[in-house]
Amino acid sequence: MRISKLSITLCALLLGGCAEGFNVTRNAPSSIQLPNGTVVAAARGWCVDTSTSRARGDTAVVVLGSCAALAGNALAPRPDVPGVVTVSVESEAGVSPSPKELETFFVSDAGRAALAHDGRAESVDILETRREDDLFILQAEDQSALPGASPVTWRALFDLEGRFVSVSLYGLSDRPIGRSEGLQTLEAQVDRLIAANDP
Repeated sequence: MRISKLSITLCALLLGGCAEGFNVTRNAPSSIQLPNGTVVAAARGWCVDTSTSRARGDTAVVVLGSCAALAGNALAPRPDVPGVVTVSVESEAGVSPSPKELETFFVSDAGRAALAHDGRAESVDILETRREDDLFILQAEDQSALPGASPVTWRALFDLEGRFVSVSLYGLSDRPIGRSEGLQTLEAQVDRLIAANDP
């Protein structure tokens, strides 16, 4: 996949969109089925924020938060780390970029700009990249992150039944997430998605 095409695809996944919502009756469901049939199931302690999860055009973006916080119930499950997880899924099936292509893209100026909140490559430092079979993981630091958000984020990108998926973990500035905790949280969510969509 050429860098220009990859840039467009990843920008859509990373930035997401807001428009028509999903038809869900519970306040904090643990899973949701997208219009394209993909099931976004949350890992333990996480639930779907139906007020901010949206599907538009080529991409659906599902926001996951603490079940206890979303349900307003202190007895409900909560994740081991504070923060927010987003799951972005391409609506149409296609050929996903390989982990090597993703690594090449994200260490480039265009890739770092796609990760930056302000769109400037110089705002982002790539702290770590990992390739595990068909899974690509990166840890980045964005100096233009929103107030209250940790500048350090984790992302996993992979193919899920023919659709390109991005899972992102955002921490809080006053409660940063450690490296091992961040990776474990990210990998648990990836495993949950794969299991929920196993044919």
